[in-house]
Amino acid sequence: MLYGIIHYTYFKGGDTFIYLSESTLLGRTFLSHPNYYIGSILGWDVSVPNAIVFTYPDATIFWKDLGTYMLVHFHALLYPFTLGHYHLHIFFIATIGLFASLNFYNIFRQILELPKFTLIVCCFFLPSLTFWTAGLHKDVYIYFGLSLFLLSLLEFQQKTRLSKAIAKLCVSIFIIGMIRHYLLVLLLPATIAYICTLYAPKRIWRTYLIVYSIFIGGTLGLAKFIFGIELLEILANQQTAFLAEVGGSSIKDVAPLSPTLGSIFSTIPIAFVNVLGRPFLWECKDFLQLIASLEILSFLVLFAVSLALRKQSIKSPNPLIHFIVAYAITNLLLVGLLVSNIGTIARYRAIALGILSALLTHILDFYHIYPKKSNQKNTSISNIDPTSFSKKNKAKLLQ
Repeated sequence: MLYGIIHYTYFKGGDTFIYLSESTLLGRTFLSHPNYYIGSILGWDVSVPNAIVFTYPDATIFWKDLGTYMLVHFHALLYPFTLGHYHLHIFFIATIGLFASLNFYNIFRQILELPKFTLIVCCFFLPSLTFWTAGLHKDVYIYFGLSLFLLSLLEFQQKTRLSKAIAKLCVSIFIIGMIRHYLLVLLLPATIAYICTLYAPKRIWRTYLIVYSIFIGGTLGLAKFIFGIELLEILANQQTAFLAEVGGSSIKDVAPLSPTLGSIFSTIPIAFVNVLGRPFLWECKDFLQLIASLEILSFLVLFAVSLALRKQSIKSPNPLIHFIVAYAITNLLLVGLLVSNIGTIARYRAIALGILSALLTHILDFYHIYPKKSNQKNTSISNIDPTSFSKKNKAKLLQ
């Protein structure tokens, strides 16, 4: 509800209430003209029954913005249960977010060494992750789809419930593909490398580096010489589209990308600064930007503290941890390269930062002080001269 209040107050509704309005109008169409709705959701160029019928969106947007298209159509299906009331849609979204958090709890419980309270906080109460997956938007569906994807990989690794793992994998690919299909491109090389490490567990990061190099080179080559598609030009055009967005939270003086590898590699340092540093405290123009700045500062503090107070010995990490790190870093890099709006960056990075926060907490030594006190007690006892005990005290000590 807080997500809705903030968007209604500060952004006069924003995308959240646009999606609500459009899904409500489309839901009414579904009840009166189901054939038109079914053809519309499949992207067919169907004829409009009459002039009163809501015609959003037309067939062209099916390919232009598939995520928005599917989000609006899916919530239109909920209209008979919600009648267009925002809080009823949010109840459904909160339920999806809860199941996603439960999936992550189940995953992290098996692959991370965390106290139970910390595990619960990382899965259910991280402020930014909880906030950005609480609205009528695409993020909660990506959060849920990613949780199913990771859970299916873990079950494959453990070779348990394979039929359910395949079903979860298919559902996760469908959800992510319908909402943000480009994330499947990020998941593919990480998955290939993950499978390789299951059979060759030595030098895992070298395996990831080799797989990613081959994947990037092969994808660019196939796209250009077989399909005639310039992927680098698509990236440059996508950044141009983000640069065209006008708003008070836009990052100024962002250098446009050129469709060359040299331009992209030279922009990587700035991309990481944008996604892992902005908004800087001195750039904040309002309370919401200040919150976003404090959020990223908290993450950087956690990063520094986890490295400074890391555990002296950690058991061999589960191969899924390397997969999560690789996916999260490439996701953050893509956001930093393309997005030039601070608000959009804060929303797009929330899931990746939430997952990385749990991994950083995994290497943090929560008992950094306790073992020292315990050793001091043991040392003080060991330094006592046994000959100073009387025979009676020696007998008590042995007991």
